[in-house]
Amino acid sequence: MSRLEWRYACAVFIGVMFDAVFFWKFRPYSSRGPDLLPWYFLPILAFVAGLLLTIAVEGKKRWIPVAMLGGFCAANACLIVADCADDPTNHNLWPFEFIMIAVAMAPAFLGAGISVLIDRARRTA
Repeated sequence: MSRLEWRYACAVFIGVMFDAVFFWKFRPYSSRGPDLLPWYFLPILAFVAGLLLTIAVEGKKRWIPVAMLGGFCAANACLIVADCADDPTNHNLWPFEFIMIAVAMAPAFLGAGISVLIDRARRTA
């Protein structure tokens, strides 16, 4: 695999890990609570991941945060299916979960945008 493909794979993996840490929390649906990390860490970590994964990437950098968001959403969709197989009343407001994920992952796109500025500054220096 090329370096860019590795970055895409890392972005998907990071998205899945964000779902495991911030949504799933390695617990059954009935006992999930805010124990591992506070919510405000998700946008901070998304920004840092978006910045670090896109530095020195040639081409369109926005696809790396899209891959991260896609991994997060795919993992959450699997979690919803698994939770609802046990009890169909779980995740009654599942569309709002995806909206919350998109809002929380928005800083990853900001990190990718800042990496464009960093790469421009490195080329001119």
